[in-house]
Parts: sequence; C-alpha cells; structure tokens
Amino acid sequence: MLFQVILSFAAVALAAPSVPERRAVGDTFSASFTRYNGCGASVACGGAAGGRTAAVSQNLFGVGSGAGAGPACGTCWELSSGLAGTAKIKVTVDNLCPADVHNEKCSQSGLGGKNSLGTNVHFDLCADNGAAAAFFGGSGTEMATGTAKQVPC
Repeated sequence: MLFQVILSFAAVALAAPSVPERRAVGDTFSASFTRYNGCGASVACGGAAGGRTAAVSQNLFGVGSGAGAGPACGTCWELSSGLAGTAKIKVTVDNLCPADVHNEKCSQSGLGGKNSLGTNVHFDLCADNGAAAAFFGGSGTEMATGTAKQVPC
C-alpha cells in the first residue's frame, strides 16, 4: 500500500508543470550578448516595449516557444562587458530567444546551467531600436560575454 502511495505521488509530481525560477531586482548572472534584426515585428511578450530591448534565453524568459508571455516580460536589465569598446546599457525584455531554435546560445538548463559560451543567460540585443549599437559601440564585434543585473525599470 505504501509503495502504491509513493508511486502515485511520484506520478503527480512528474506530471506537474515546472515553475519558472524566480528572479528579483539585484539578481546578477553571467551573460552572453549578440545582436539581431527584425525585432520589432513580432515579439513573445505581446508587443514591443519602448526604448532598448532584447530577447532573452528561454531559462530567463521562463516559458518556451508558443507558450505566450514569460515572467521575464517587461523586466529591465543592466548589461555590461569587459570587452573594450562596449558600453553598459539598460534593456527591457520583450522577446524570447527559443532553445529549440538557438540551441548553442539559449538552451541553458535552469539559471545555473551554461550555454556554449559558458554563461548562465543570453541576451539577443535588438538592432532595430539601437540596443545593439549602444552596447557594442566601437568594439568591432557583435558578440560578447559579461554580466546581466536585473534593475528597476
């Protein structure tokens, strides 16, 4: 009888949807950064945010492709890199970098996992609204690693 109860409990636990890991202002993660175009047309959060924006890795966004707006929608992040020529900027999350499409950058397992660049999260900076140009500036590159810190909007 006890064995059946344990098996029933295990089945319910496995069937339960996963709860996204909570994040709060001040949380800081190692991050990778790239740029992308066409970011104003269709966004996973239901509409483009104003100002500088970014798509984030699925582990930070909180839900996968087709699941609607994730808990990271509308959150603000201060991004910085030690790469010469880059600048510290603030972006608002308004899109998803899906793990099933961008596996090497956006498929970390949880917020403690690492992508192919060795970072916990990934930010794809929108070129259309100036986020990519502001961050990468005169660095001569469109890929970098550094830190992402959640900040008040």
